[in-house]
Amino acid sequence: MTAAIVEALCILTKPIGDAHVSSAQPSQQGALLHALQSNLEQLEARLQAEPGLVEVRALRDEVRLEVAWYQETQELTWRFTQECLLLLLGLARHLSRLLEAFRPAAAPPGPRLPEVAPPLPPDVLSVSQQKAVGAALQFVVTLGLCPYLAPGVGVALGRRLAFGAAVEGGELSSLATLVYTRHLGDVMAGLCQLGHRPHRAEGASAESEKGIGTEERRNCRRALQGILGKVYQPIVIKELLILQGGPKQAPPTGQGGGGPRQPLAQAPPWLRRLCGQLLSERLMQPSGVQAVLRAVLEGAGAGGAGAETTASDWRKCDVVAGVLAACPQQALSVEEYYSQVCPQVLELLHFPDKLTALQFQRVATRAALTMSRERPELAQRYLLTPLLAPLTCCGVPTGGLQVPDSVPEWELTRSVEDVYKVWVVGNSPCPILLKALGNTVPVLFSLYCFTKQSVCHLRAPCEEILQWVLVPLRTARGPECTEAAVRSPNRGGRGHTRVPVLSWQ
Repeated sequence: MTAAIVEALCILTKPIGDAHVSSAQPSQQGALLHALQSNLEQLEARLQAEPGLVEVRALRDEVRLEVAWYQETQELTWRFTQECLLLLLGLARHLSRLLEAFRPAAAPPGPRLPEVAPPLPPDVLSVSQQKAVGAALQFVVTLGLCPYLAPGVGVALGRRLAFGAAVEGGELSSLATLVYTRHLGDVMAGLCQLGHRPHRAEGASAESEKGIGTEERRNCRRALQGILGKVYQPIVIKELLILQGGPKQAPPTGQGGGGPRQPLAQAPPWLRRLCGQLLSERLMQPSGVQAVLRAVLEGAGAGGAGAETTASDWRKCDVVAGVLAACPQQALSVEEYYSQVCPQVLELLHFPDKLTALQFQRVATRAALTMSRERPELAQRYLLTPLLAPLTCCGVPTGGLQVPDSVPEWELTRSVEDVYKVWVVGNSPCPILLKALGNTVPVLFSLYCFTKQSVCHLRAPCEEILQWVLVPLRTARGPECTEAAVRSPNRGGRGHTRVPVLSWQ
């Protein structure tokens, strides 16, 4: 029956060239309306006449009786949209029933061989079937959603490479993939308008708000939150940034010889506020910082196709770092925001992928420097103290009897590398950074002397860190720090460095 439903969708969405459109139509709009009328009549005739489509007609009528939005109308485009939606909902219901009854056989004992692959679930659509469903979704959004969006909500049709749609089959994995990968922005735009647009929006008439009740608005808000939670977060963030609207001035001429790009339409104030709130919620979630970076830096070093060629373009990184350092209005307090974001900023310093790490480390460095300047106390508590914890532990005075806890080699190595990235590479000698690092100079000096006894990869970063912190303090605390390092209890006799607090292998 799946093939029969898809066949009905193909009949309904047959291209204009195949619909026997009369050459007497005066315009493209007239030709389109003629094609829609012809396809509707042809579908109805075949549903009544062909035995293979009897079950499709029964399923469509079943869905029509259950939905609350269906109504008889003379408006051609809405009749066509309703027919597409009924068939799509019928397809979703049919696939859901197949999945409920699907009971795959138990795998035979023994080794798994390539020729004994498990059967596919019944909701898997072929490539041609996916194209037919995608065409129906495209008609739904073009004729049934976009004309009803308020000015500034969503992306104009003239700026699209693909159209969007709203369909209630998003809970089904096979249809949700088609909806959320191709049409997520349109679904979000429609739900934002239905669930969050003020009742007395500027320029809105009473007729435009007719039929939107409190319960319907609440359902739309829940549906929007459900979509935001289940879809890959970088994609959600990118769509929210688009919905938030563009700047008042057009961006500069695009690269590659293209002409000047048209700016995005100005979103209404209520939509900008809503998108800002949703973006802040995404940022403060676990791994939210990384999701924001992937959304903004895609194609510029965060795994995109031009990662290697654009690794030296840091402007986006600096902008994102400034956003991370600024506490959003939706946060309960600045301290809560820093407690959630600072650990994620530290994680960016340890990203394994080399090309992505170039951008992520830049953002982490700039964010750490900005946070240290703007909120020194909170940065010290949630950012610098965890970063310097292994070095600080090594510097605990022994007092002759008390032996401090050992520090694993990997923790010490990562701490030294992080200090190098933030202090030396960032190269911003603000007082809070100098003070925080100055307390660890004796440990770094002892570690540097220890690494000179043999080949060690930490020798170079330790030397550069010491040079960075001691040269600016040459007339201030430089001699004091050097003397403290030389007199450190970690210094052993005979000119050798004793590091009893290191778990060195």
